[in-house]
Amino acid sequence: MKLHRFASLFRPSRSVRPLVTALSLLSAIPASAQSLADRLDFSMYGRVGIAWAPTSGDFIQGKSLNLTGNSLGGRLEEGDYLEPSLKIHLLKPSAEDLATNKDSPYAHAVITPAMWANNGLFIALTSNRGAQTLTFELGEAYVEAGNLLAPGLKFWGGARYYRGTNVYLADYWYFNNLSSQGLGVQYKGLDVAVLLQTSINGSQYNFDANGDGVLDVRRQRSILVGQYKQPFGAGHYAQLLGELHALPQTTASILGDRTVLPSDIGWVAGIKSHLKFGNDSYNELSVRYGSRIANGGAAGSPTWVTFGSPAANGKYGNARSLEVVEHLLYNVNPLLSLNAYGTLHLGQGASGVAKDRFTDFSVGAQSTVYLHKNFHLMNEASFQGVRDGDSPFGTAVKLSLVPTLVPTGQASPFARPHLRLFYTIAFYNQQAVDTLHSPYLQTVGGKSIGHFLGGRVEWWI
Repeated sequence: MKLHRFASLFRPSRSVRPLVTALSLLSAIPASAQSLADRLDFSMYGRVGIAWAPTSGDFIQGKSLNLTGNSLGGRLEEGDYLEPSLKIHLLKPSAEDLATNKDSPYAHAVITPAMWANNGLFIALTSNRGAQTLTFELGEAYVEAGNLLAPGLKFWGGARYYRGTNVYLADYWYFNNLSSQGLGVQYKGLDVAVLLQTSINGSQYNFDANGDGVLDVRRQRSILVGQYKQPFGAGHYAQLLGELHALPQTTASILGDRTVLPSDIGWVAGIKSHLKFGNDSYNELSVRYGSRIANGGAAGSPTWVTFGSPAANGKYGNARSLEVVEHLLYNVNPLLSLNAYGTLHLGQGASGVAKDRFTDFSVGAQSTVYLHKNFHLMNEASFQGVRDGDSPFGTAVKLSLVPTLVPTGQASPFARPHLRLFYTIAFYNQQAVDTLHSPYLQTVGGKSIGHFLGGRVEWWI
């Protein structure tokens, strides 16, 4: 079926029109020595499942047991999510070209929509016809071109997932998660980009000037990013990160009062090491420090999500944050793999008051036992804590049992697809119970023990 005929089978909503437009343009590319299949790559991440709270009748799908509200502490409770991606080769070297010149020029466009259920429903019970049901987001829409002026030199522009590695067990992109809209250039180990960010929330960016509930005053943050990766052979490398944030001054008339929103700056410095142990085992350790308006990091938030309150002058001169992440994968033998991580985030705003601080940590580990090439038994445990301001720590211990079918028969914790059942039990301390410090507790009420039973399929192609 031709792509333009496929696109005519449905009437797309505005949220998916960019995808349909790209497919239509692709179908119009003149015929050449390359077929359509050569010009189009398709990949996808997806997870869909069902869940119960055995001691409650509440809808529990996607309601994390974790104190941070996200996946720091374990991702098994994550809700349904689909992320297909198309890479359209606008200029693709032929096999003959690559045989004579591995640095032949290339260019491609990438479009990656994401979709998930909203409004307390399963993804199968939602559609884009209903209000606040199926949510679409355009995660990527960018063009990259390389080897145009010099071998190894590449440029990109648009919106993209601009980030490095992640702690898969916690679904956490750390150290340099700068996914945003901008322009960038890369040459060998050097990576430089200019990004723009206007956060959906946050009083630094958006203001209701007349009290009608509409955010009608906006300003944007500019971020200059520099990264350098130095390899040391055998798969080892060290990576440096630097960020410079600038927020311009603006003047707004808010509820009749003329208000000057001051300019401010921030900076980030970080270092990450990556060590390879053979047999696909590795260890990563990273440290990142953010200052002033770049002090984001609470619960793993990006650096541009400025934390806390400003000083009396409206600026964040004394604000700061620290992130430390340790991540280990060790394939012990053909029967066992161990995956472990630790995260720490702490920092403060600029007001100087005791409540204007944050601390959260999580440590977790997963063992994968390859009982059969098509049946893996995963066991997971984590301990986590959150402290808001000067309050006591809320803590939780989670234990999970995850029998998993693996059709590919691959002996790897990253083999996919997975067809898994899982049961998780969580033990909360009194502070976590009293403050209902997780989406699960906010759903079922203050209980010191949480139960989560689910079945889920997960795939990537």
